[in-house]
Amino acid sequence: MATPLNNSVVRAFDILTLISKAQPEISTADVSERLGLNASTAHRFLMTLEVIGALRPTKRGYFALGTKINQLGRVAEVTDMLPGQLQPHIDELSAQLEESVMVCRLSRHGPTCVAVAKSSRPISVNIEVGTLLPLGTTAQGKLWLAEMSASERNARLKAQQILSGQVEDLNSSALEKSLQDIKADGFASNLGENEPDIAAISVPVRDSANQIALTLSTFGTLGRFDEDFLTKARPALMATAIDLSSLLIGN
Repeated sequence: MATPLNNSVVRAFDILTLISKAQPEISTADVSERLGLNASTAHRFLMTLEVIGALRPTKRGYFALGTKINQLGRVAEVTDMLPGQLQPHIDELSAQLEESVMVCRLSRHGPTCVAVAKSSRPISVNIEVGTLLPLGTTAQGKLWLAEMSASERNARLKAQQILSGQVEDLNSSALEKSLQDIKADGFASNLGENEPDIAAISVPVRDSANQIALTLSTFGTLGRFDEDFLTKARPALMATAIDLSSLLIGN
């Protein structure tokens, strides 16, 4: 039996992840609206997070990340050496394909970028470390979904729907067939499904137990991802994924 989650801890982290570069401050109203909490509960969470140093007040009613989060972030940078070890490999792949490349881990809310090599092209897609990707419409997300049991997949998609407000058929035969094909083929693509002008192709990076530990993708503007490019990119991605898998197993 799985260990029951402490929902208060989960909710506290949900609140912290509302903060981003695009929205560096949050208020009680933000928390209430985006997480479906009543105002008094949202306020109590914010006050508690302030007391423990996870948040700091910036102006009346608004909060930003606090010193405790900054301290933990610095510890994570020092102790998690993996992104730095990945970087030379994805830099080389990006130069080879002349497109941006990124690596994701699966977090509670979906694939999260842990390393990125940006294309030198004048027009490229801007992704930063920490960017969260949707599960159902991105190449990396589809890879993770294809590995999940039906119950886990539906639970994750349903949770994402609640956060995003999107509605899709979780039990569609088309989705099931698509994920079966992805698992058999060993790669997934997104040709404008998540954003109309953006494309990506992704492959899994497996650990010593042959489970997906990371996903690797190249991404860019849709017009450049024609069949010739996809044919070139797939083996290059798979070769780099093998290198990254060896790196994981070695660590």
